Amino acid sequence: MNTQKPIYVPADLGHLGSNSTSKGQVSHDEKHQFARVRNSRMSRILSFRHNLRRINNKRLPPELLLLIFERVYADSMSDGEWIACSSQSRTHFPFAPAAVCKAWRDVLASVPRFWTRIIINLDTTKLSDVDTYLHLSRRLAFEITVTRDQRIISHARTNNDDEGAQAAAVMTRIVPHLYRCRSLCFELLRSSSLPALRHLNVHAHLLERLKLQCGIDDGEHPLVGSEVPEKWCFYAPALRHLFLNGRNFRDACATGWVERLPDLKDLFVSRYSGGKYRTGELHLHDILLVVDRLHRWFGTLQKLTLQDISFDGILTQPDGYDIEIEALSLRSISLSTVRAIFMSKTGPAPRLVHIKHELSPSAYHIRLTQADTLVLEGPFSRMAEAINIWDGNCLSIKCCPTFDDCTIRDIYRSWNPNKLTSPSWSRLEIENCIGFTAYALLALIDARDDAVQRARDRDPTSQAPFNNLQVLQVHGGPPISLADVEAFKEKLLNFEWHEAVRGITHRYAKASHVTGNTP
Repeated sequence: MNTQKPIYVPADLGHLGSNSTSKGQVSHDEKHQFARVRNSRMSRILSFRHNLRRINNKRLPPELLLLIFERVYADSMSDGEWIACSSQSRTHFPFAPAAVCKAWRDVLASVPRFWTRIIINLDTTKLSDVDTYLHLSRRLAFEITVTRDQRIISHARTNNDDEGAQAAAVMTRIVPHLYRCRSLCFELLRSSSLPALRHLNVHAHLLERLKLQCGIDDGEHPLVGSEVPEKWCFYAPALRHLFLNGRNFRDACATGWVERLPDLKDLFVSRYSGGKYRTGELHLHDILLVVDRLHRWFGTLQKLTLQDISFDGILTQPDGYDIEIEALSLRSISLSTVRAIFMSKTGPAPRLVHIKHELSPSAYHIRLTQADTLVLEGPFSRMAEAINIWDGNCLSIKCCPTFDDCTIRDIYRSWNPNKLTSPSWSRLEIENCIGFTAYALLALIDARDDAVQRARDRDPTSQAPFNNLQVLQVHGGPPISLADVEAFKEKLLNFEWHEAVRGITHRYAKASHVTGNTP
């Protein structure tokens, strides 16, 4: 009887290790499958797989294989960390080479550090493989991602599969190893499938990244009752990056757990549908208070991201909050909530403010007066009014079909002739917008030059900044004529324009006298 060792590869890669073909040959079905693949990248992968089998038939010695794998491992690392990559990729090391044959699997299995990045796909990975991967890493620190096949997630918003039961089974196997886990990520479809932090009674001294995120908020984890946890038993003092769904974050706030993380740099809260739940509510005050305390007590928090949250209440405390952090990103958040955030701050705004919305909200009543960099992403209306009460250095417009010549004209035509609007503004970045013309931008630059000159003439001794527009960067923009390129060169210190259709990039930097067009 053939007593081969278990195949240490995910189920979705298991077919790569099949021995159904003879040495140096490919089956008739496989040839036809290869011919049907139109995607050039997949064609290369299949061809590479065939070549690997042919090479392996020459019986490379284990010592040489190990040297090769060490090199691949080194190329997958940077400064002692695994290089970030998509959890959906089927070419991850060591799973892809382990799928080639038993000899390769044996060599890979002999090196524990090769298995310190584990990716579990609930749709394809066998539960028994989870134990195998954790065993192969021995006692080394590791990172693990539990995810779904994105093709299934994108078509399964009403799918009643057993995601929750599968995730719970995987988590049960991970918990005994959390003491050596550096990164724990769950990227699932539903909030009810995510692990409930209130039930984790473990010490995770090495944990630096915790990510519990979902595509939709469908309610609580089945084990979550109505009681608020009296004591938080999940101990993770080294956390630096925390990504939580709204319900887990609500529990973390109820016990003051988040605000006692001294090294936390990045806080991301997402997916909360609001409503009166027996397990508690999530208010805007809860998040702002956490940011305030983390910033004042430790000074380490750099970025806050809120995405797709409908708070149970947006009332804030009269004394306000200190939110002077490096960056604030607000995605699919109601503009009334955005306004409440900035009205409740007690000091300067975050240096960078990024507001993204898929609908067409009116941005005029958002008072972003102090953000150094303002990023508006999405089809906003009445943008000119919001921009003209902002006083920062860099304005960035992304994926905005409403950013057109009319909006550009509205910006400079509404300027107060007796007071310079946005005196610090000197940089404009536009990405993936094609509804405007170079002519309108040139008119904006001329109007800005005139406004700055008037301000200087009114107060020639002023030390306040009166900035012209000096830098323009357009990526994925409309076509531009060579005459307009020359006009921008004359008016700007730095200029870059990438045309979406032709793929041509025009660059110019006056400081270094560098010019050129690149395909």
